[in-house]
Amino acid sequence: MRNADLGHSTTGLASPVVVGFGFLLLGLAPVIRGGNRHVALVLLEWVSLLVLLALTIQALSANPTGSPAHRLERRRAAGVWLLALAPFWVALFQLFPLPSGWWKALPGHVPYAEGLAVARVSGAGYFPMSLTPDFTLLSVLAGLPLSAALLVAYHASARHLGLLVQGLIVFAVVQAVLGLLQMGPFPALSFGSERGGRAIGTFANRNHFASYITMTVPLAVWMLSQAMAPVRRTTSSQGVRAKGALWGVALFLLLSGVLVSASRGGAVTCLVVTVLAAMLLRHRAAQGSFRHHWGLAGVATLLALVALAAGVDALLARFEGEGDYLDSERWLYVIGTWHAAREFWPFGSGLGSFASVFPAFQPLGVHGFVEHAHNDYVQLLMEGGLLVVVLSLVALALIFRQVAALVRQDRRSGLDPQALLQVACGLGLLAVLMHSWVEFNLRIPANAILAAFLLGAFLRPLAEPASWRRGGMDAS
Repeated sequence: MRNADLGHSTTGLASPVVVGFGFLLLGLAPVIRGGNRHVALVLLEWVSLLVLLALTIQALSANPTGSPAHRLERRRAAGVWLLALAPFWVALFQLFPLPSGWWKALPGHVPYAEGLAVARVSGAGYFPMSLTPDFTLLSVLAGLPLSAALLVAYHASARHLGLLVQGLIVFAVVQAVLGLLQMGPFPALSFGSERGGRAIGTFANRNHFASYITMTVPLAVWMLSQAMAPVRRTTSSQGVRAKGALWGVALFLLLSGVLVSASRGGAVTCLVVTVLAAMLLRHRAAQGSFRHHWGLAGVATLLALVALAAGVDALLARFEGEGDYLDSERWLYVIGTWHAAREFWPFGSGLGSFASVFPAFQPLGVHGFVEHAHNDYVQLLMEGGLLVVVLSLVALALIFRQVAALVRQDRRSGLDPQALLQVACGLGLLAVLMHSWVEFNLRIPANAILAAFLLGAFLRPLAEPASWRRGGMDAS
């Protein structure tokens, strides 16, 4: 990749040591069932604490200038930090002790107050707002790796961000290859999972496995686009072809992994973001080049078709073997959760309370124990109430503002490679947000951490065109 591919943009906080811990965080996240095991989550939390401590020290010791550009950047960073500290706001709100009279008067709390009376438990004293304070505290701690991943991506230098992105692609390729082996001659590589013979990687569920890989597909398309872009005469054409072939193989493996997972939601979201990535992630220098623009789209389409041929049978069996989502039991989960969200509005039942609270709202036709709503948004609304809505609006405001900035820059001078990388991160984030309408991807630490990283990378300040034209650091 050329030296100008990533520019000089940096917010100046993430040192190589911090980035190294961030790399460790991203690498460890999917290892043990997607981080969804106690020992894995504790390890991720400790690593994230080191990252957050180092970033906080650097932020407090920084000596900002008073220029308009720096003031604008500080305001943007303040919004990002406000969002990154969401676990703190949740803890402050839902774990703050309330007098018993106030607690009993909260929406949805009357049955629980009556239950305490029947059990002859003293109703005096103070109670946290959450109905399950222990689970809420665990959920808050589980949010620390998300904060760390978001801030590392936002504050890393352009060069370090490029290295982290390449690392993420490698992690996802390893997952895809492992999934292919699980479907082939090595079902024992499911590592004791009861879902042996399925492509799940190191995850416990094929949908979460597919979502994790899909989030990295636009990143691989970006790397392929950069490898295919016109290069200087001094650049070895053989080296360019080798890099193009490398990232092409990586993209093929990622697409194959998603398809052999037989995840319907994963396949649909992967198709959407792959097409969007092929359309949007073109190098500015080649914007007027018919060969490059359509060459990238052609390569991505060809790889998608070949991968589809490899996993189409299993995928079609899923579409044909299961009924419509609205007719499934999972839709009843959503209905019950929506009723619970209305009952506890606007304060919520408490993060992590779903499994304990949902049985009281479980519709007829739902069998067995339900741990998640299979819709991240309605579950977050139930557990977090208005606070989650406010934090979501902050995130959406930052995202829409960044989209507008990208559009303006594209119209004015075109998108430099760093901005195109941010677009790729935005598409990866879009993938998990789409899939989360029918799954609980954001409840899986590895997927949530990756989503937070992509959000932080997407929200980075855009580099000035003059700065990237002067050259930068090579991400390769």
